[in-house]
Amino acid sequence: MHDGARLAAPEDRPLGCGDPATCAGHRPDANCGHGGKGDAGNTLGLTVAILARRWAAHLDEVLAEAGFGVGQLAVLTLLQNRPAGLTQREAADLLAVSEAVMSTRTAALLSAGLVSRQTLIGDRRAHLLQITAEGRSAHDVWSKCLSCVQEQILESVGAEDLAVTQRTLEKIGAAVERLSEQEGRKLKPAPRRRPPAASGPRA
Repeated sequence: MHDGARLAAPEDRPLGCGDPATCAGHRPDANCGHGGKGDAGNTLGLTVAILARRWAAHLDEVLAEAGFGVGQLAVLTLLQNRPAGLTQREAADLLAVSEAVMSTRTAALLSAGLVSRQTLIGDRRAHLLQITAEGRSAHDVWSKCLSCVQEQILESVGAEDLAVTQRTLEKIGAAVERLSEQEGRKLKPAPRRRPPAASGPRA
């Protein structure tokens, strides 16, 4: 939740989208957001974000009996496809999460013996993550289970529509990644804002 004290009207605190020719800092008179996509282009991001949260929450419910969540399965899937392993930072970047989140996700996997972690030679601060044989077995079982759930979710979606959706999301994802690289920062979740300290009379 945003801190209300930090919010401001667009004309008082404009944001820059990166296109100075059309954006003008998102002021009310800016010619920004009129790319001919209509209302669908303006609401797509929000729709995708809400769907992703609901989808992940449903998958978490399915995995709850195993004591894990979709975040841990994402780590296993990533390491399953990278037999040589990845450093914790590399894995975090590929999943677009912070290293702190990655550390939390891998802690349970390490404890269960589904993932191994080794200190890299020459850099004691870097750790190599690799999936274990037990991790591969667990990944196979969970993936099959979630595939059944996803089939139920996508039951009303035709194969052609699904293929178009997949290609479209990949194009959008590539565009977001390009914008992130152009701005010189990696794609990571926005940090949570802490509420301001309570003010009161000083002693």
